[in-house]
Amino acid sequence: MIERWQESFWLRRAVFVGANAAGALVVALLILPVCSFFADRNGHIAEQQSALARLQGIIGREALIEEIERETDAQVQAGEFLRGPNEGVISADLQTRLKSIAQSAGAQLRSVQALPPNTREGTRYIGSRMALSGTIQTVHRAIQEVEGGKPYLFVTAAAIKSSPMVNPQAPATEPVIDAELDIFGAVQADGRER
Repeated sequence: MIERWQESFWLRRAVFVGANAAGALVVALLILPVCSFFADRNGHIAEQQSALARLQGIIGREALIEEIERETDAQVQAGEFLRGPNEGVISADLQTRLKSIAQSAGAQLRSVQALPPNTREGTRYIGSRMALSGTIQTVHRAIQEVEGGKPYLFVTAAAIKSSPMVNPQAPATEPVIDAELDIFGAVQADGRER
């Protein structure tokens, strides 16, 4: 039988072609899927490494984020917002604060009244209208103290006019003005989430 195989040129060729075809079929059916599997796995590993790098970057910023959170909590506790158990108490505290500011600035307080609360861009504001009179410097000091202190307050409207002279025969003194100021501050009620 071996002699017959060695003598037949076409038979040797057929066996050679068959063996090569069988080898190619083995490669196509077994090796290519394995290679494809490893390529997919490598792609998945690369995606996982990218995600891991992002997460490690976030973890690396944990100290910074905690510091920002501590600063934010400290700012809230430092009184940058008007605070109280409810808006009525907050409004009363604001009016008391404005009375104190007017007196410390040397201005004569005529009245303080609550204004309706409003909300702008998701922030709740409570305000009061303060009417006072005094020299330009005393009214200026009062406004500076209102806007320069904490909690942060904002003069949103002002009406200023010269005050009528009480005694026209008196010696010339510094002019007196009447000012009506609308003052608002951002609210953070106790127990309410930021």
